[in-house]
Amino acid sequence: MSDPSPLSYRLRVHHRARHVRLRVTPHGELVITVPPGFDETALAPILARRADWIRDMQARQARQREADPHGGGLRPREIRLAAIDEHWQVHYRPGAARILHAMPQARTLRLAAEADDTAVGRALRQWLQRRARAVLPDWLAEVSAETGLRYRSVGIRGQRSRWGSCSARGHISLNRNLLFLPPDAVRYLLVHELCHTLHLNHSPAFWQAVARHQVDYRAQEACLREAATRLPLWVHAI
Repeated sequence: MSDPSPLSYRLRVHHRARHVRLRVTPHGELVITVPPGFDETALAPILARRADWIRDMQARQARQREADPHGGGLRPREIRLAAIDEHWQVHYRPGAARILHAMPQARTLRLAAEADDTAVGRALRQWLQRRARAVLPDWLAEVSAETGLRYRSVGIRGQRSRWGSCSARGHISLNRNLLFLPPDAVRYLLVHELCHTLHLNHSPAFWQAVARHQVDYRAQEACLREAATRLPLWVHAI
């Protein structure tokens, strides 16, 4: 029996990639990351081998969007930031003076009902960026003091495919979407990036450094991979 439909994908070339990596986004899009110089014609057998997994992941994402239209859609009714144990209610009000108004004490966000999905998503991402800037740098500083691993600076971004990164100069970049993860997974990611200040690779020495500060790092790695498929749709630009 022939394949019912060809697999569409978005190809992403990354200078640090060493292997082909397949990822299905919360929107159901297949993103393939490859090293520089990779021959795209070599993808056909890879896609053939992984076709069942890809379609299973896309179906799972579709079921999740269907089952959680308010929490994971483009116009959420609630937002749960598991990392900092915050549960925000989201209300859409007609005639609002601005697109988004945050009321921290009530853990409530008010958005203009007239705003389209693009404007709502942009406003929510800006709000999430502010929450992440208020929390993640201090959290990184605490883990740095606890482990004795030093870094030079920290930035908060909205990366699509990475939870964090560390440069050769000791600058750590953290993904604002870490706020959706369990606290233990966030701490592991912070340890992971801090260990890159010692080893800017994933060598055995690097993983030994990680294990000294996070014994269950393998379980947390699995948690990060799973969480990447469960982010709300609005966290990515449309």
